[in-house]
Formats: sequence, structure tokens, C-alpha cells
Amino acid sequence: MDNAALTVSLRAPDSRHTRRADTATLMRKSFLLLALLALALPVVGVAGQRTGDGTLAVESGRGVVTLTARGGVIGRLDRGSVTIHDLTPGDNSAPNVFGDDNPVRLVGETGIRYSGTGIRFRVTGGRYRIVVDGKGINLSAVGKGFGSIQGEGDAPGLYSLDGDDCRKTPAACKALPDVKERFQLGPDDKSPGRNEG
Repeated sequence: MDNAALTVSLRAPDSRHTRRADTATLMRKSFLLLALLALALPVVGVAGQRTGDGTLAVESGRGVVTLTARGGVIGRLDRGSVTIHDLTPGDNSAPNVFGDDNPVRLVGETGIRYSGTGIRFRVTGGRYRIVVDGKGINLSAVGKGFGSIQGEGDAPGLYSLDGDDCRKTPAACKALPDVKERFQLGPDDKSPGRNEG
């Protein structure tokens, strides 16, 4: 009887200690998540509050999307290439590209072409020119600039300018056009190189 009581008293602190460790780990993870959200929210708020910014959304696109702008772009591509020209290289806002299978190629003096399958990319801040060519283009852009868009095939995908999220409300979006269509992102941008789109 005494041995049983001793065994229970020895096991109880261990199980409580394990619970404390799990709770502490959970609290640390929760704190980290909240800290990351706190850092992300001001960026989203500023992007949404800047007057004059335009938006572009592309969902399951197949074709070519070209964008010359100042702002931010997040995208992914099932298969094809993404060429990014950093037009303000001295501003410390380098593009981030993940998942490119093939060796990168230099394009002109400012461009780098990434190609392969499952490419993800993000460009924030500064001025850039991006050419996305391929299948499964999913892209969101916020900023000021201009560009062009052209679909390919029977299922070219959807896009929206200054409007709806094509993933949530596909009926409010348009199909990528068969013929290259130019567009304005935000108010008229009088920057040099305006006719590159």
C-alpha cells in the first residue's frame, strides 16, 4: 500500500511537468504567431490606405502578364517563367523567388529570368518590371503603374482590375483576352519607360 502511494506521488509531478512544458510551448508558438501578425497588419493597412493605388488579380491564368509598377506583387506559377527587372536596384528591396528548377538567366542589364514548375515570387517596394509567361498564373498586385495581359487557349483564366478577388467571386472577373490588352494600375504614371508594357 505504501509502495502504491509512493508510485502515485512520484508520477503525478512528472505528468504535471509535462503539461506545463506543453502549455509553455503552446504559449510560445501562440506568441510568435501573434507577433508575426502584428508585424504584418501595419503593412497591409498601409497598402490599403494609400490613395491612388490600383490592384490587379489573376486567377489560374494561362498566357502572359506584364507589369511595370511601384508597389507590391505576390504570385505563383504552375509552369513557365518569371522575368523580374529591378528598376530601382539601390533601394534594398530585392525580389524573392522560390521553386525555380532551371538555372537563372540574365535579361538585359536589370532582368533575371526564373523558369520551371511551381515557382513562387514576391516583389515589394521599389519600381519593377515583371513578365510572367506560362500556365497556372496566380497573381495579386497593388501599386501604381501599367501593364498588359494576354490569355492563351480555351481556358485562359480570369483577371480583375481594381475590383474583386477572382478566387472568391469568379463571376465578377473577366477572362484573359485573346489579344494583348493594356491596362493602367492606379492613376496615370508619367515615369520614363511608359511604353514598355
